[in-house]
Amino acid sequence: MPKDLFRTRLDTPLDKKALKFISSLKEDLWIAEEDIIGTEVHDIMLFEQNLLTKSEIKKILTSLEDIREKLLTNQIELNENFEDIHPFIEQSVIDQIGIEIGGKIHTGRSRNDQISVDLRLKIRKELNNITKELFTLFDVLLNVSKKNIDTYMPLYTHLQKGQLGVFSHYINNYLAQILRSLERIEEIYKRVNKNPLGACAIGGTSINIDRLRTAELLGFDGIVYNSIDAVSSRDYIYETIMGLSSLAIHFSRIAEDLIIWSTSEFNFIELDNAYCSVSSVMPQKKNPDTLELIRSKSSKIVSNLFNAVMVIKSIPTGYFRDFQDLKPLLKSSFELLFSIIEMFKGIFSTITINKENLRKVVNESFILALDLAELLVQKYNIPFRQSHKIVALLVKNSEKPGDMLNKEKIEKYIFDVINKETKISENLIQTLGNLDLCLERRTSQGSPAEKEVKLNIDELTNNKEALHNLFLKRLEMIRNAKIPREKIIKNLLS
Repeated sequence: MPKDLFRTRLDTPLDKKALKFISSLKEDLWIAEEDIIGTEVHDIMLFEQNLLTKSEIKKILTSLEDIREKLLTNQIELNENFEDIHPFIEQSVIDQIGIEIGGKIHTGRSRNDQISVDLRLKIRKELNNITKELFTLFDVLLNVSKKNIDTYMPLYTHLQKGQLGVFSHYINNYLAQILRSLERIEEIYKRVNKNPLGACAIGGTSINIDRLRTAELLGFDGIVYNSIDAVSSRDYIYETIMGLSSLAIHFSRIAEDLIIWSTSEFNFIELDNAYCSVSSVMPQKKNPDTLELIRSKSSKIVSNLFNAVMVIKSIPTGYFRDFQDLKPLLKSSFELLFSIIEMFKGIFSTITINKENLRKVVNESFILALDLAELLVQKYNIPFRQSHKIVALLVKNSEKPGDMLNKEKIEKYIFDVINKETKISENLIQTLGNLDLCLERRTSQGSPAEKEVKLNIDELTNNKEALHNLFLKRLEMIRNAKIPREKIIKNLLS
């Protein structure tokens, strides 16, 4: 039997340099287990359709299980004369049980639908792994949030102090981003979890196969109905990387925040020594290298998305070998994101919030300017645009934040702007002098007022539980397919 199963049409072997150029054999180890599972299910279906005898399916499954075990334990030597993992596994079966039986395992199937089913199974698995890790990270951040409901901090626009806030409110913003990413993954998962197997090369097959049965045994939620769509479309790949890229962008911005806040210029937080490096020459340096690399690794994920789109965008309808280069982009994106989440779990589990310095920065800023402007609107019926001008003049003519709360100065600038004498109550000054009262007055939904922060935490927790239940249903569907599948294999092998 020739080493290349498919090359009967051509008289000469593939040039060694050409083989090396097109080979994805080593990269395919990432989907080797999925390839074997897909082959087992396909052949179980062939047996159930009376296209394989019980003796034949037993020998085929025995061989596939043996190859699977050897691949998973690195006990099998790859033959580099093969272009990819698919003919390698098929030839390995033939070598073990002979061409008369082993030559039947590919009946009613093409490498085209085989590759697509492998990738969908792998993406599904990795999306579930990412989802699990994101729920863990969510819980870590939620713990930080609950501990910092009363930790004052400045909220920034244009990297300038804008309004008074609390650290919990800020962390809740991260939690909301993670939940949206989990929602995207749920949507992507629905489109990935469809069975392309049985579409064959592109136009289906005359062999009496049952596509719904293979979908059932693999835990897919139905089939990709159109045979062209099943082998030609790769939107599920760039959509997956798009979802990972969206997460990466969130994570890069979080890393940037923490880098800035951990500097001595800000000193809002301190990273645990376990997540920092030191300078080779400057003894005083404690560098947030993990965060800096989160930024760069996030960029790689976004680059993978661009590369994937460029691979796909100009390919005519049908299957083409260009698709092969999407696999390492997927693998890289998942691996990079796993490493980023792992770092964030450690960083946020050990982070120190410098509460006193955060409060000091608040007290030494003009951060209550908008609060004062809104009080003038509410208490003295001054139009907001004029109130804005009054407070702007106060800030402009104050050397320190306390000067802005001088009763006489406020009255003076009110008169200058609206040409009307107004007596400011001491109660207004006292309100602005109490940070809790200032926050309590923020009655708009989603503000950093304590009541709203706690409501937000409850809402985020409830949304997380709802998404987690959907995640458990995904796992249950896979489990409900895996248990009977393995039982069938066991019975056929006994």
